[in-house]
Amino acid sequence: MEKIVNKISAIDGNFTGLEGYGVTLTATGTVGLSADTYAEPYGMIVQGCDSLTPGTYPSPIAEGALELMTQIGDLAWVSISPYSRNIKVGDWLGQQGGGQFCKFGDDLQEGFRIWGRAMTEVVVAYPANGRCLMRFQPEFIFHWHKF
Repeated sequence: MEKIVNKISAIDGNFTGLEGYGVTLTATGTVGLSADTYAEPYGMIVQGCDSLTPGTYPSPIAEGALELMTQIGDLAWVSISPYSRNIKVGDWLGQQGGGQFCKFGDDLQEGFRIWGRAMTEVVVAYPANGRCLMRFQPEFIFHWHKF
């Protein structure tokens, strides 16, 4: 997967308080929360913000207002979906929609996009606002055999 470098100048929604959520490119220079398991990873929100015209999206942001972690191989604290269970070190993490991360296991399917690997554990059954450290390592599942 080739990394696309963009100057992000607009957002598709209010990212205030969404630190640790995953974003994808929705247009040149514009990011939005990841929509589903098939969305191509761009990065994670480190510091969220709203646009210069709140309530109207996509719309421009102030320069320096939004901070994203987009470097492949870097680590980021990511927000875990309350529907994900018992994340262990080394588990593959991806998206189910809405920008929060979930554990992928035997439910991997062709076409899914892996965002990275868990570097810390989240062991509660339903982690409301849970977080874990993830290594950003996007991969595309071309073919998956269930054993």
